[in-house]
Amino acid sequence: MKLTLATSLAGLADTATFAVTRRETLQANPGRAAGTVAAAALWAALAQSAATGARSRARRLAAVNLVANAAMLGAHLRARVSNPRVVTGTALAAAALLGTLGGD
Repeated sequence: MKLTLATSLAGLADTATFAVTRRETLQANPGRAAGTVAAAALWAALAQSAATGARSRARRLAAVNLVANAAMLGAHLRARVSNPRVVTGTALAAAALLGTLGGD
């Protein structure tokens, strides 16, 4: 699950960077802040599961994470405010799920 661990750490780093660089926006919008915290928690839980080798748990978390990131991508596309960061998050989530299917 090396792929899952690497992609979940990258997703966590991306989410943390987003939170730090958009602090004023998140302070002004508690719902967006809660979503960002939830996303970071999901990435962190996925990384922990991959690091400990809990494949079944990691697979379930990765699936939930992919659905969440795909929904976020869809919302951004619908609002016509999509950017490479949103696409990258979904790609990382897909790679994390693929990593749970392998035998490493």
